[in-house]
Amino acid sequence: MLERTLIIVGFVLAVAGIAVLIGLVAGSPSAWAFAPGLLLIGLGLGVMLTPSVNVVQSAFHEERQGEISGLSRSISNLGSTFGTAIAGTILVANLTHHAYAAAMATLAVAALATATRLPRTTPTANAPADAPTRPRT
Repeated sequence: MLERTLIIVGFVLAVAGIAVLIGLVAGSPSAWAFAPGLLLIGLGLGVMLTPSVNVVQSAFHEERQGEISGLSRSISNLGSTFGTAIAGTILVANLTHHAYAAAMATLAVAALATATRLPRTTPTANAPADAPTRPRT
């Protein structure tokens, strides 16, 4: 339960950072306008990173930790790739005069949607290594 709370708090901090970033950068062309938003985004990601790895790793038996670690990292990279592709597409398409704000807002909505779909309880690894595993919802 604590892990889920920390993950959601981290996402909320990151989304708040995105909002601050959009607001300050729109009002000032200074490089310092980026600092508060980027700080909040970094703090949010830092708060949620360790608990999210813990949730994934603790859901599987000890014998599968190597496999799950690799799979978890691969999925993390896939998410980063999709996020970059989506934001990049919005920026390159330049559909609005505020393409940067639209790209960041889209990523914020995607992050919050992902965070709210986390399971309420953390599954435990009581099953033997050869038993099929699935996350609880």
